[in-house]
Formats: sequence, C-alpha cells, structure tokens
Amino acid sequence: MKAHVMTSDIKEQTSKGFYAWSLLVLFTLTYTFSFVDRQVINLLVEPIKDDMDLTDVQISYLQGLIFVIPYVLLSIPIGRLVDVFSRIYVIISGILVWSIATMAAGLSGNYTQLAMARGLVGAGEAALTPAVWSMFPDIFNKSQLALAMSIFSMAPYLGAGIALIAGAQVIEISQSSPPIELPIIGTLQPWQITLIICGAPGILFALIYSCIKEPPRTATETQTEEAMPLSEAIGFMKKNWKVYLAFLGGSPFLIIMLYSIQAWSPTLLIRVHEWDISYAGRVYGIVALVTGSLGVLSSPLVAHVMNNLNLKGYPLLMLMMSTVLTALFLFIAGLQKDGMSCLIFLALASFFVTIPLPQLAVTLQTISPNKMRGLVAGIFVVTGNVMGMGLGPTFVAFFTENIFKDPMSVGMSMGLLGLVSAPIALVIYLNGYRDLLDITEAEK
Repeated sequence: MKAHVMTSDIKEQTSKGFYAWSLLVLFTLTYTFSFVDRQVINLLVEPIKDDMDLTDVQISYLQGLIFVIPYVLLSIPIGRLVDVFSRIYVIISGILVWSIATMAAGLSGNYTQLAMARGLVGAGEAALTPAVWSMFPDIFNKSQLALAMSIFSMAPYLGAGIALIAGAQVIEISQSSPPIELPIIGTLQPWQITLIICGAPGILFALIYSCIKEPPRTATETQTEEAMPLSEAIGFMKKNWKVYLAFLGGSPFLIIMLYSIQAWSPTLLIRVHEWDISYAGRVYGIVALVTGSLGVLSSPLVAHVMNNLNLKGYPLLMLMMSTVLTALFLFIAGLQKDGMSCLIFLALASFFVTIPLPQLAVTLQTISPNKMRGLVAGIFVVTGNVMGMGLGPTFVAFFTENIFKDPMSVGMSMGLLGLVSAPIALVIYLNGYRDLLDITEAEK
C-alpha cells in the first residue's frame, strides 16, 4: 500500500513537472514572437523613412513612444485584472490584438495609419508579462523559479534576433520577387510584407492558449484567496519604497540602454558603416540572439556565484555591474570606424545589459505578496518601458538631430545616452541597497 502511494506521488510530481515546463516553453515562444512583432521595425527604419519621407525622430516615435503610451497606460490596469481574473483569457486577448495590429501595420498607407497600428501592438502586448509573471510562482517552486525566469527572459533577445534575421530574409525575397498588389491597398512594399508575415503566427498561438487550463493560484498561510486591496498593496510598497524604487526606478536607466541598442544598432551598421540591409539584419540578428540569450542564461549562474561569495544584496550588485559595463561598451562602439569592430562592442554591451534582468524579475516577485504580484509586474512594465522603449530610441534620435546635428553620428548619440544614464542609475541603486539587505535578512 505504501509503495502504491509513493508511486502515485511520483507520477503526480512528474506530471506536474511536465505541465510546468511545457507551459514555460509556450510562454517563452509567445514572448519571443511578441518581440518579433515589436522589434522588426528596427530593421525597417531606412525603407520606411524613404517610403514615407520621415525623420529619425518620427521613426523613433514608432519604435518607442507610440508603442509605449498604450502599453504603459494599460499595464497597471491589466496587472490588476490579472490578480482577479483568468490569466489565460487575458493572454489570449492580448495575442489577438497585437497580432492583428502588426498585420494592419503592414497595410498602412501613411504615417498616421502606421502609428495607430503600432499603438495597438503596444496595447495587446501589455497583457503578456503581468499574466505570465503572476503564474510563475504558482507552477514553479523557489528552487526552480530563477531558472524558469531566465529561460523566459531569453524571449526578447530571441525575438529581436529572429525579427532581424527573418526580416532580412523576407526583404531580400520581396526585392527579387514580382510586386504584390492588393485591391484598394495597392502595391505592397517589402517592409509591408515583412510586417504582415511577422504578425500572422499570433493567431495560431491564440488557438493553442484556448486549450490550456490555467494553473491554480497558490497562497501562503497568511494570504487569503481574495485580491489584496489596492490601498494595502500601495501601503506595502510605501513601507519598502527604497527597495521598490531601486528596482522599479533604477533599472529603467539600464533598460533605456537596452532599447537604444536594439533600436539603432541596425541603422548604425547600415547608415554609418554602409552594410547592406539584408546582411546587417542577418549578422546583427545572430549577434543579438546569441549575446542576449547568453546574458539571461548567465543570470542564475552569476547570482549563484555572488550568493556563494556571501555578497549580500547581490540582485542590486548585478544591476550596478551591468549598468557600468553596458555604458562603457556602448560608448566605445560609437567611436569605432570599422563596422566589425563596432559590432564586437555592441555584442559586449548586448551581453552585459541582459544579465541582471531575470534576477530583477525574480526578486520583485519574491519580495511581493502573491496577490499583488500582477500589480508589481504591471508597474515594472510601466517604469521599464516608459524610460526604456519610450524614451531610449527618441533620445538617440534627438541627440543625433539636435546635439550632433549629423545623421552619421547615431553611434555617438547611443554612447552619450549611456554616459548620462549610468550615473543616475547607480545613485538610485545605492539608495535602496541597505533596505534590500534588511528585507533579505528578515526573510531568513
């Protein structure tokens, strides 16, 4: 009888483990393709500029601000919705919105239509991160959480790389193929075809999620099944404001460098170093995919080493290290006269900028009560993306047009952004370091 019970327990644990890791694969693939839809426009800067006669600043709005405004406006409400409603249904709705909007962007005939479509892409993608983050502690135990978050955090870099590689291939095929003409729309340009193809897989993902059973929510003995009242959640964050400010207010200055690298590196290689668009997309796409993925996979290893060395408050120490090194390599990349040398330093910056991000996500979830995790994830999405994606690409374009006043200075503009962002971030990290030590000691 005892053997039978043990066998049943093993089967149950194995089944649960398979279900958890299967969900992780699905979450990661979904997140990857959301970033394909988000980032493919970075390869299409020059064709869209030429076709619509736009400036760098107008393009930067499409890369960042126009996407980010609906993204951040909806992130906290969706984060709250995630805490009280079906997280799977939230994800399905988001996928359908951003996928259809990406395909609509490919049918745009002017800047206004393209801007509206990009805004809807942002609105749809706001649903994914809070919903997935909220489910992670429900399907993984504490020992698995860091690895699971690191695998999931590979998705943006896989997506950014795939967007460039696939986009380059589609552009090359489109340029050598007969033009595609649609009624009313007219002839589709290669950049339009690229957007339509990138948006299509989302419909399949939505169908897959409709077959998924949502994991039950977990709670500690001191937590109820009801959502934490908003006033109580805000009160908890106020009590620990220095720590939350360090993670939610300091990390965006690292993320601003991340998005400037992703947004302008292809243009830097194409415009300044005169690389062909297809070649730049393939080569930089591989670099972005590999370095970004290696960075996030290194995160639990770096955290483990720091923890074994008894470096207290290591999540913030990881942020400090990465912020300084990313700014340094980004500045050096902008000084290079040779395209391959520039690519090497961009690769180093792309690697170090990603290392602390999975641990940042884990720390935010573990220091926050269960029924406010969605809210915290939503706030992180807001702060990270307002500064990172909303302002990063636009600051680079602004520096290029108004400080250096030379379109060939885009690399110097990226470097200047890093030199400005890093010192501010370090001050904010240090402000919250002591309180993080107190919280981690209290949890022991």
